[in-house]
Amino acid sequence: MLRAILPLLGLFAAFGLHAQTPYRIPVVVHVIHLDGPENISDAQIRNGIEILTRNYRKQNPDTVEIVTSFQPIAADMEVEFELARLDPDGNCTSGINRIRSAFTTTGTHNVKSLIHWPREKYLNIYIVRNAAGLAGHALMPFQADSIPAKDGIVVQGSYFGNTGTSNDLRSVVLSHELGHYLNLYHIWGGNNVPEFYYLPVGQQDNCDIGDEVDDTPETVGWSNCNLNGTSCDGELDNVQNFMDYAYCARMFTEGQKQRVHAALNSPLAQRNNLWTGANLSATGLGSAPVLCAADFNATRRTVCTTETLQFFDGSYHGATEWSWQLGGGQSSTQQNPGLSYSTSGIFDVTLTASNGSDQVSLTKTRFMRVLPATGQLLPYMEGFEAANDLTGTQLFEECEGSTCFSVAEGPAATGVRSMRLENGASGLRYAVSTPRLDMTQTPNPVLRFRYAFAQRDTANTDQLLVRISRDCGRTWLVRRTLAGAELPTVSGTVGGTFVPGDEDWTEVLVSNIPPGYQTNNVLIQFEFFSGGGHDLYIDDINIVDVDALNVPEQLSDAWSIHPNPATESFYVEGHFTQQNVELFTLEGRSLRSLGRVRAGQAIPVGDLPAGVYLVRISSGSLFAMRRLVVTR
Repeated sequence: MLRAILPLLGLFAAFGLHAQTPYRIPVVVHVIHLDGPENISDAQIRNGIEILTRNYRKQNPDTVEIVTSFQPIAADMEVEFELARLDPDGNCTSGINRIRSAFTTTGTHNVKSLIHWPREKYLNIYIVRNAAGLAGHALMPFQADSIPAKDGIVVQGSYFGNTGTSNDLRSVVLSHELGHYLNLYHIWGGNNVPEFYYLPVGQQDNCDIGDEVDDTPETVGWSNCNLNGTSCDGELDNVQNFMDYAYCARMFTEGQKQRVHAALNSPLAQRNNLWTGANLSATGLGSAPVLCAADFNATRRTVCTTETLQFFDGSYHGATEWSWQLGGGQSSTQQNPGLSYSTSGIFDVTLTASNGSDQVSLTKTRFMRVLPATGQLLPYMEGFEAANDLTGTQLFEECEGSTCFSVAEGPAATGVRSMRLENGASGLRYAVSTPRLDMTQTPNPVLRFRYAFAQRDTANTDQLLVRISRDCGRTWLVRRTLAGAELPTVSGTVGGTFVPGDEDWTEVLVSNIPPGYQTNNVLIQFEFFSGGGHDLYIDDINIVDVDALNVPEQLSDAWSIHPNPATESFYVEGHFTQQNVELFTLEGRSLRSLGRVRAGQAIPVGDLPAGVYLVRISSGSLFAMRRLVVTR
């Protein structure tokens, strides 16, 4: 079937060719990340685009290493790539977007559903952590023509450019995938892209298929750099071609150049509009760069005092002078200053960038949090009743997009106020974390909170994670994930606006905090990924010792459980003739709700694996938590 399709693509050559070269292609790079190494720097992205142009203009210095017999046909493809300077709405852009999404871990075509600029105006490139198990993938024009939403290139961040997380060897991947985007097959034939047919490398039958380019010798394809390979008919293979798998790429051929130029002059998948003068003007590449926006970021937004961090200028385009006001008495005129803070607090950060004549400025409020030298002892409690907004609490928020956390008056699990997250566009990340906590005097810490959430549609993909850090937010350990059917606190879907009533709140208990995290430098974070659902509400955040979690009164001797450890069953004893009993895992997952249990009634646990569990005992508005050890 593949061989029957390939000759049809030769029809591209029938279209009139571009009269002037080089072709210039506007690029937008979407970084889909989870704050991991895939969230590569702007500098690495620019480096990757520069290398892409270098390879397509035959300006890569290693062309001197091309095998002698192929040097005469090594081609300058006459195609260049530049980051767009105007977005689809005509607004100033850096040509780089960053979206926090779990889709980065799969890296299939699903990342394109998060954001996709018009394919007739931009080459969309997506940087991910995992590109569907590949280094990268891209649809060819005939594959993408009828499915524009899947057009573009997906590539692992560690294969982008030759700096940062990548290197020279890996830098060839983007040039390879761009070849597919411009209608080049693998040198042995076919393309490797999710959901489409793939012709495997190294098969002897590949000699009968080929890539529809006359000057590339027939080959089975190579996964190693055998410069003497003659896999078909004894003719030397072009192993150094960017469209092979050998990772020693140096060249394209003149025949491949003709095929690429034909694709750029074909309406198939609208490649013929990318390089037009009208489109270059629409994407900001038709005139000299204009300094139009200040922007910046930092390695982290939460640090300890004396800890060094780096700020990064992201202003565009063409800034030559910088003035930073970093809070805590800190300032700098460097482009990317590195510094440490000596005082704790939450600080605004301002950057003013200039090119000598024009000046732009940006202030990000509450951008940096510098933690105090010691944490506060437990218990930690926040019910939002004394706060009009989050500045009235000790919580620190980090949000993407235009929406964030606020204090809502009216809906509440208890009292009249709660914390509300205005859920924005799908794929955005929101986080709010506690102050620095000291757990050294709390043998059995437990987090308890209540939340309310509803789905708009059963296809919503929202997630709520509870994470813990012991190193000022450098690394995080996930302790609870609420997603899918487990996240909503109301049954079914809710149209219109969701405002929780008294019956719409769910309590969550998290006690699987490892002993190694019971230090004086603990942060607990609520991290939310938007997936189309309603606003999220959180209330009654309590972090205490499990044996002190009695609300609203302290009743440390109200109930006891025995035997503890237990093997087959246990009993509850207390001041009440009957009480409600519920059993949880340490992660806070409800195992069974036993309803009303009489004093002295045996509660079976013989079917449970050996381990530690939580028992919630309640009567009316009073309850307590107890740890239960089950042995075998």
